[in-house]
Order: sequence, then C-alpha cells, then structure tokens
Amino acid sequence: MLDFQQKVDTLRRYESLCYNLCVTLLVEEQTACQMAEQVLCRLFANNEFWQTDDASRPAFILRLCTNEFIVQKQASAARTHEFEFVH
Repeated sequence: MLDFQQKVDTLRRYESLCYNLCVTLLVEEQTACQMAEQVLCRLFANNEFWQTDDASRPAFILRLCTNEFIVQKQASAARTHEFEFVH
C-alpha cells in the first residue's frame, strides 16, 4: 500500500486533469474548483483507484467527476423543487 506522501504525489499528477474535467462539466470556475477538490479527496481514499493502472486512471477520474456532477445537479434540482413548494 502506498504511504500518504506517495498518494499525494500521484494525485498531483492528475490534479489538472481533474480540474479541467470539472470546469468542462460545471463551467463555473469556483464551483468546479470545489468539485475538483472533493473528487481528489475521494480518489485519495478510493482503494480501487490505487489498484488501477496508470493508463486507466484518467477514465476512472472522468467517471468519478461525472458522478459527482450528477450528484450536485440532483441536489441542486431538489433544492429548487423544495423552494417552489415553500413559496
């Protein structure tokens, strides 16, 4: 198993990819930055990611970014829906 610093060093190699994917999905820079940070934290704790070979990691990151995007959009839609019922 990789130690903390090895994981951090590896994730730094994927940081710009993760951020670019989030910006592409969300468009809004501040929200994309927050989402990229969340995805990187999830990757850090994801054993499947660490068992994935380097060539497959970009696709893994894309999948995780897409999933996070969907979760955020669903949460946003739910908040909008709640707001409509209140007013």
